[in-house]
Amino acid sequence: MGKSKNSVLSSILRVMIIFTISIVILIALFFLILRFSIRGKTVEVPDIVGKSFLEASQMLNKSNLGTPIIEGEKYNVSMPEGYIVEQKPKAESKVKTGREIKVFVSKGTEAGVTPDVIGENVADAQAILQNSGLEVGIITSVHSDDYPQEGHIIAHTPPPHAMVQKGMKVNLLVSMGRTYVKLTMPDLSGMYLEDALELIKVRGLRQGLIEREISPDVNEAGIVLDQTPSPNENVRKGAAINITVSSTGGE
Repeated sequence: MGKSKNSVLSSILRVMIIFTISIVILIALFFLILRFSIRGKTVEVPDIVGKSFLEASQMLNKSNLGTPIIEGEKYNVSMPEGYIVEQKPKAESKVKTGREIKVFVSKGTEAGVTPDVIGENVADAQAILQNSGLEVGIITSVHSDDYPQEGHIIAHTPPPHAMVQKGMKVNLLVSMGRTYVKLTMPDLSGMYLEDALELIKVRGLRQGLIEREISPDVNEAGIVLDQTPSPNENVRKGAAINITVSSTGGE
């Protein structure tokens, strides 16, 4: 009788063990199948540029992607140290779940010194600034008597030899040539040449070509017949004035 009870208990225990093992195997298979089914799906990569490493990790985990892998560091003037400046694959790319996203993080900004580009033309100044790790910012053009050569740098901000961060933009002030003063051309017709030359000198103009021709209406030599620019025309200060004067033919 005792042997019979032991046999029954052994059978029950054996069934329970087999049942437990079966349950464990089924649970393991369920999670294994679930894992492979999740890994087989595609997701859109979130934009983690500009995020801290912790924020980026949280965003990727929410999208069923792996923790970001740091590929390297780069200086960046606009991103604090440790923030993401580049990611691979790029944002909105379609990838398999579980994919690891490679990133570059900011090293912060690198200190440097603004080179002196005053007097250089814009193209040369841009090359000098780029070689110093800086960029050209806003370019403003003005007339300048001190820097009469058009297209050359008058000043810049930050100024020469200032401590700056690499990648910073340098704003340039560029010469448009001498100051443009607009004058009204006087009427020289009928004047003696000497008086006409004196007048244009007083008005801030200068002598150009002097031509002579015989006029049937003027018998006296040295009288202004014509001029270029014409009377009352707007002219630039310092412009050359060409004059035609009368000749009697014996000159």
